[in-house]
Amino acid sequence: MNLTVITAQGPRTLSAQPGQTLLDALRDAAGLAPQAPCGGRGTCKKCTVYLLEDGQEQAVLACQTPVRAGMRVRVPEGHPLAVEDAAQMVCRPEPARPGWGIACDIGTTTVVCRLVDLTTGTCTAVLGEGNAQRAYGADVISRIQAASEGKLPALTAAIRRQLADMLRRLCAEARISLDEVQEMTVAANTTMCHLLRGLSPEGLGKAPFTPLSHFGDTCSAAELELPFAGTVYIAPAVSGYVGGDITAGLLATGMDQAQGPVLLIDVGTNGEMALGCGTHFLCCSTAAGPAFEGAQIRHGMTAAPGAISSVTWADGKLHIGTIGGIGAQGICGSGLIDAAAVMLDLGALEETGRLLDPEEDDIPAEALPYLFLDQDGAPAFRLTDRVWVTQADIRKLQLGKGAIAAGVQVLLDAYGVPLREIGRLLLAGGFGSYIRPESAARIGLIPEELLPVTRAVGNTAALGAQMALVSVTARQRLRKLRDAMAYLELSSLAAFNDAYVEAMLFPEGE
Repeated sequence: MNLTVITAQGPRTLSAQPGQTLLDALRDAAGLAPQAPCGGRGTCKKCTVYLLEDGQEQAVLACQTPVRAGMRVRVPEGHPLAVEDAAQMVCRPEPARPGWGIACDIGTTTVVCRLVDLTTGTCTAVLGEGNAQRAYGADVISRIQAASEGKLPALTAAIRRQLADMLRRLCAEARISLDEVQEMTVAANTTMCHLLRGLSPEGLGKAPFTPLSHFGDTCSAAELELPFAGTVYIAPAVSGYVGGDITAGLLATGMDQAQGPVLLIDVGTNGEMALGCGTHFLCCSTAAGPAFEGAQIRHGMTAAPGAISSVTWADGKLHIGTIGGIGAQGICGSGLIDAAAVMLDLGALEETGRLLDPEEDDIPAEALPYLFLDQDGAPAFRLTDRVWVTQADIRKLQLGKGAIAAGVQVLLDAYGVPLREIGRLLLAGGFGSYIRPESAARIGLIPEELLPVTRAVGNTAALGAQMALVSVTARQRLRKLRDAMAYLELSSLAAFNDAYVEAMLFPEGE
């Protein structure tokens, strides 16, 4: 049966099978599937599309709506993601060679591609967008489960189609031919690498979390169905949950050349971190969940224009900053952390994570105008007329920040280094481009003692991929880094469970 999808580029006709949902049908079409953080189970309520009938639009959940012959559906247009300006980013070529290359960071939530001149090492264009696999779930566990249920070919096809499309658009923007592209490098977590290569990630979903490959190798672009006649290099992974995005991050930040211990945290769905310097590193991964990426948050969204990315309190009122400076459409991870920090300072949020009920006695006067009961009768904190933070949002934030904070504590103890000896704390990932370290410390995400040496370093995975693209020496350093990294499996440690329970609380204010 056929259905018509109305997009900003015009109508498209899709073929669907009896028994499919709209989400199933849209997943099979490149670039059309809405995000579905819950994997299509009807719980996140974020896969909204609009049925067009008799000149009227009806909002429905794509995952809960069966396909009917002749349906007309409008899919809301997605927003391009806010990515760092890498146009002047230069990595020294070793050796210099003619042509162009693509450096990719394939994240669970976002995909970033950089077009690089292989002669000069200069990035001339950058493109970022939501990972097309988000229609199968917000986190790696959801996608591992989807792959185990027979959707591996669809997951693989989704990311390959997306990379091919991004490659074509980058080349069109730079006015170069696909024939001039020589190579692509990829930095990604281990699950994303498996899905790109078409390898089953099922082993990553159960102990001992063994990957089928640790990568660090090269294959042909044709093998990955990419539209250029070159090769693809995938950065080496350390374990099932510390992938090439982290080895690339260590490379980009020069941790292998540091003279003292450096702590790198990639604050995202997986919460990977590494501690060390020179030739000795200890790394781990925590199941932080997708809250930092805006998923499973009532008004959550990725770092796209209109996302609230900063919340501060000054002159007796809230100040809201959005990406792109436009009206607030939702809130991304950095905004959520800022908001929680402000709520704690105002006394609207207790250390236990309980939001105050606006009908309680003795509510701080400054907090009272922002507190209200949402449609579920639960306390919420209003940021704008259309965006607020719910009690459930705070609980998800607690789970995420508690997992990362507990991982940091166990990593420090296992490495045997006190906080005062940490020379730098680096906050990495696209999220790290926006996070306010003071807010991260206020909610207990990072140790307050490390604030003086903390800095956000942005998308180190993409930068590491760019370095590996243009430099043979960089690839050699990646291999040495991988060999120098010992993995700590937190799920088997009682110390982590104890630290996790404690770290879910917010720190007391002064």
